[in-house]
Amino acid sequence: MKIYANAKVNLALDVVRQRADGYHELDMVMAPVSLRDTLEITPSSTSTDHITCDSPLPADNTLTRALEVLRDYAAAQGKTIGAYDIHVTKRIPEQAGLAGGSADAAALMKALNRLEHLGLSESALYALGARVGADVPFCIAGRTSRVQGIGEIIHPIDTDWEFDLLLVKPEAGVSTPAAFEKWHESRTEMHDIDMVEEALVSRNEELLLSTMVNSLEPAAMALVPELESLREEMTELGLVRVMMTGSGSAMMGFSVDQEVLENAALVLKHRHPFVQVVTAGSSHGTRGSGRSRS
Repeated sequence: MKIYANAKVNLALDVVRQRADGYHELDMVMAPVSLRDTLEITPSSTSTDHITCDSPLPADNTLTRALEVLRDYAAAQGKTIGAYDIHVTKRIPEQAGLAGGSADAAALMKALNRLEHLGLSESALYALGARVGADVPFCIAGRTSRVQGIGEIIHPIDTDWEFDLLLVKPEAGVSTPAAFEKWHESRTEMHDIDMVEEALVSRNEELLLSTMVNSLEPAAMALVPELESLREEMTELGLVRVMMTGSGSAMMGFSVDQEVLENAALVLKHRHPFVQVVTAGSSHGTRGSGRSRS
């Protein structure tokens, strides 16, 4: 079985508060994008899972955790999940705020729910996915949504709007724990995420570009000054709005002019390791991987 795992971008990210258990409650607007990894899943001829990837995977990776969570669930139901050979072709860069590992885990959980006839509802998959990673429930949903709590509360937004944007990831990555720790040093006031949702429903590009916000951006830029320089580079190339996605380090560039996006990509591909024009919106579970500029 071949399946696809789509990256995501944050069109809004507001840190609401830190809970007593140490997790941060968030209020976000997320959208899937056409950039995606490919997973090939086949039943194993042995009793052991074999996970391979065209780039190095840590021993404690999201796919291993997803398998553990599903097996624990199945065991509690008196069921057994077989062993699988899983190969991942990576296109989503790591430490970018694009949910590459979470997207892979979500795709695997959805596939095994079908292959093993587990009968899990989407909401049940959200709950299990949250045990793997905060972005996994959204990646399971796979459509433009308001995402709250620690990532497990998903409210799909009533929009089928799609639009192109430019993704650029510099060499440096941003540690998510470090970004949140830095955020505590200079908290910003809460933002009106309702306006971002309204912009998507009404397809109001001017409203969207003026209300998008990422509370973690100042913290990430303090940790990785290269991001401020990248934002200036992208702005000088005519992009009308440049903002970080997630905890970084990928930056998003927006323009109503497709030629501006394409020309900026052509310039920046010589300066940064990952540059790609992608389409954001809710129909990317079956679409291609965008127009590569890397």
